[in-house]
Amino acid sequence: MYIAVEGIDTAGKSTQIAKLAKHFPDAIITKEPGGTAIGTQIREMVLSAKAKSKKAEFLLFLADRAEHIHEVITPNKDKMLISDRSAVSGVAYALVQG
Repeated sequence: MYIAVEGIDTAGKSTQIAKLAKHFPDAIITKEPGGTAIGTQIREMVLSAKAKSKKAEFLLFLADRAEHIHEVITPNKDKMLISDRSAVSGVAYALVQG
């Protein structure tokens, strides 16, 4: 099962994820962007606004998503996965900021 907790900054996502993690102690907790080694670097790039183009920033979100699917989601598809954001946030962020 895959659960993505979506919301704007300071909406309480981390609080809800912590509660879910207590209720499902075997769950794998992840985040997008940032749930993989390359995702961590992408997250830093996005948060520091190094990309000057919103299209480039959107493509960074897509690159993170591809790695996340390959490294985290697919290998654990038979387990409970709880994610702080998902691809939905990346698209929404690109639309709002663009």
